[in-house]
Amino acid sequence: MSAPTQQPTAAFAPPEHDRAAIGRPVMWVAMLTSSLPCGLLLLLALLSGELIRNTGAYSLLVGLYIGLLLLIDIPSRAADWLWRHMPVFLVTLSLVCLAVQAQVAESFLQPTIFLIPLIYAAFAYPGRRVALFGAGLLGLMNLGIWLGGQDHPIAFLFPTFGYGTFMGFTYAFIQLSLQQSAARREADRLAADLAAQRDYLARLVAITATLTRDLDLATVLEQVAAAGRSLTHAAEARVWLRDEHEDAGAPLQLAAAVPPAAQGAPRGGETFEQLSARVAGGGLALPLVSRGATIGALELAGADGGPIDRAEASRLQPFADAAAVAIENARLYEQARLSATLAERNRLARELHDTIAQGLTAVTMQLEAAQRGFERDPARARTRVGRAHELARATLGDVRQSVWTLAAPLIDGGTLGAALGELADRFAERTGLPTSYAHSGPPIVLGHAAATQLLRVAQEALQNIEKHARASSVELGTSTAAGELRVWVRDDGAGFDPAAPRDGASGGFGLLSLRERAHLAGGALHVESAPGAGARVTVTVPLPPAGAVG
Repeated sequence: MSAPTQQPTAAFAPPEHDRAAIGRPVMWVAMLTSSLPCGLLLLLALLSGELIRNTGAYSLLVGLYIGLLLLIDIPSRAADWLWRHMPVFLVTLSLVCLAVQAQVAESFLQPTIFLIPLIYAAFAYPGRRVALFGAGLLGLMNLGIWLGGQDHPIAFLFPTFGYGTFMGFTYAFIQLSLQQSAARREADRLAADLAAQRDYLARLVAITATLTRDLDLATVLEQVAAAGRSLTHAAEARVWLRDEHEDAGAPLQLAAAVPPAAQGAPRGGETFEQLSARVAGGGLALPLVSRGATIGALELAGADGGPIDRAEASRLQPFADAAAVAIENARLYEQARLSATLAERNRLARELHDTIAQGLTAVTMQLEAAQRGFERDPARARTRVGRAHELARATLGDVRQSVWTLAAPLIDGGTLGAALGELADRFAERTGLPTSYAHSGPPIVLGHAAATQLLRVAQEALQNIEKHARASSVELGTSTAAGELRVWVRDDGAGFDPAAPRDGASGGFGLLSLRERAHLAGGALHVESAPGAGARVTVTVPLPPAGAVG
């Protein structure tokens, strides 16, 4: 640690860690070093009766000297008071040193005690003040030597230059020790910051992975609030969103809260700027930005009403950005799911109209005609009833087939081949047509949604063959190569012109439905057919990268 910044007229108490780590060891060693000459001189004086004028006064002064050092070195209120009033301590200790030196007729060992005040000054003051104080100590030392009865120049020159140089080295050593202590503290602080950043990044990666694994919007919003609260140890976290169809200045509405928002709590109506101003006193509002637009905000309320450090904003923004991406992904998934649902409803509506509804209409017409002709022509009426019965059975078959198609279980790439093989067997059993399935290439790796759509493409293609193709054999096949999966259904029936307009009664809805399902699977539909040449329906789907299938 470099020399502390000082006020010109005030003493300075070094930080407790410097006093404990550097100051006390150095001062205890210095006290021991200065006490030994005092003990040695006292022993020599007792043995020879020389060197010390008054052994009683000398012993009392040495005891006072050691007592002052113990008083400031042993942690206590008195020690804290002395550090805060360092000039009083230094003046007192320097005068005691002068009095001790004045009792001794020796200038080689005893001046050691003048080093101790300099050590305390080096901990408390900048270099210039320490240099002035050191010069003053040298003057007191020489005054003490003169009061001790010595007047030979050598008695003054050796202590002055010898101990003066020693004082300079002592000051340099203390400053170097303080700087090393400061460097260690800074290194520890940086290491702690680095560890905290590493832990934060690890948690951020884990949280981001969790957010991207789930596509349910309500779940993602709750996870964002819970993760934001955990990262900041906040008391509350709320996610506010604006309607995706409104502009960036539209009011925000509460989308999720952890813990759940109390009854009567604000539910929305503020812009992001208004929300930021409201929480500025004790919380934090982070913008949720996606594709350059603010879609909402993450509000964090301080623990027990206390404020959250504003520096947290920059550290948490990457999390807020990841949360915004997760929310947008969930929104897009929800829109895609809604679009798929609407497409399926439209397909079902067309299928009901083109098959079941038309069949029921024909049944109704036959029964009405039979009812009108029972009295005039009973035989013909019975024929119409029989025809209505046949149409009803056919319509019931269509209903069962549609129900079976809708009830097909969700599958993935690993079970698609087995499902297609079972589909071929059931089709052959129901229709009596030879039907086979084969796969070539590596195993199929595909997600649930795409695999299910491909299975239903095959189901609808087989239904169309059964209704319209008049085929004698059918083939189902799959192949994987060059990052693509191909699924095809081929028959040797009547065929048709794919470019010719087709009405609903002749099954024209089928190709449109197949194209929709191929699109939902992420692929494209290709139809090869000609009148009298059979037909081949192929769906090509890109395979996901390795490890990307959930």
